[in-house]
Amino acid sequence: MEILAIRIGQLLLILSLLLLILGGLWFALRFRRVMLLLAGRDIKEGQVADAVVLLAEEHPASRFQGEAYYTFQVHVKPARGRNFVTEVHVSSEHLPRVPQAGDRVSVKYNYTGRRRTVVLNLDSIGSEQPRRLGEDIN
Repeated sequence: MEILAIRIGQLLLILSLLLLILGGLWFALRFRRVMLLLAGRDIKEGQVADAVVLLAEEHPASRFQGEAYYTFQVHVKPARGRNFVTEVHVSSEHLPRVPQAGDRVSVKYNYTGRRRTVVLNLDSIGSEQPRRLGEDIN
């Protein structure tokens, strides 16, 4: 009987550890969006580059995940180096105007190690009419 009690105790310990790990993973995946919004708000040092919005997707607010946000897929064209396509997450309360597909915007990016951090330059998004891809600046 003592051996059976020890085995049951070990089994309960393993199950509780497994539940704790699964709960942590669920929490991390559930609040990943919030972490993405907070991760790249300010880049102290970085390069400014022009970009074209390829896709703008709205994610509405929910009771569990807080405020609404937008995901923009942008084609970044740096002054030096290769062009690249990336996603930028921006809280909807920080946007004066929502850029649409084809709009030209300014981004700030920084390479840290192997990861590229890109932030939408909110000063480039004013209340004026957006410049569309293919339009003249004049």
